[in-house]
Amino acid sequence: MSHPEPESPRDLAAAYALGALAPEDARRFEAFLAGSPETQREVAEYRDVAALLALGGGEAAPSDDLRQRVLARVAETKGVPRRPPRARGRAALWVALAASLTAVLGLGLNLRSAQGELRDLRELLADTQGRLAAREATLNAIFEPGVQMYQLTATGDPEPGIQLFYDRQRERAIIHGFRLREVPEGRAYQLWFIRDGKPVPSVTFKPEADGHARVEQIPVPTGGDLSAAAVTIEPESGSTQPTMPIKLVGPLKRS
Repeated sequence: MSHPEPESPRDLAAAYALGALAPEDARRFEAFLAGSPETQREVAEYRDVAALLALGGGEAAPSDDLRQRVLARVAETKGVPRRPPRARGRAALWVALAASLTAVLGLGLNLRSAQGELRDLRELLADTQGRLAAREATLNAIFEPGVQMYQLTATGDPEPGIQLFYDRQRERAIIHGFRLREVPEGRAYQLWFIRDGKPVPSVTFKPEADGHARVEQIPVPTGGDLSAAAVTIEPESGSTQPTMPIKLVGPLKRS
């Protein structure tokens, strides 16, 4: 009849590193550990694995040095053939811990990836909601009682155009440009109101890549006969008097 081989104190290294020994067993093991440098190294390695397992699901990533030590230890234990039963048990424990480590790290990476995708979706949703809210506010302003729409067009060219929505009660305007051409570097379109036959400078703007432009809450000059609006190309900072030919123009008389 065979009897199980007594367990060596060294076989308790993993349990000690993971805090699984009873207090009395831990004290006996520590007495043995003080005189066994090899067992001290094993305890340190087991603690490295425990640290990796703890870090795997969080935001911090384990260092390359720590990862390499764990993988080297797994390779060492798997590559040595015909070890005694207790040594094979230690190797099996290392393989199990490494497998758990891989699974936890994989879950952590997947979680971080999912969190990043969710953050991107939230930002996209917030941006879309902001755009929709801005468009709704523009539509509400356009459909206010007393708002009239006027067309500013290019002479002999039907392509570019600007819709000017004039709120006479609030003396404010909105312009919506479409199919506008790009302007040279350092230049911009500038809106002018024609009052008493003279140009009054207003806002400057640049079209987007698709040729659209929208400017809201434009003050409309008062205190005279407002007859028309026009657009020229001026320096980006704007001009006090037109320096270039008129590109688009349209009347602002009451219908």
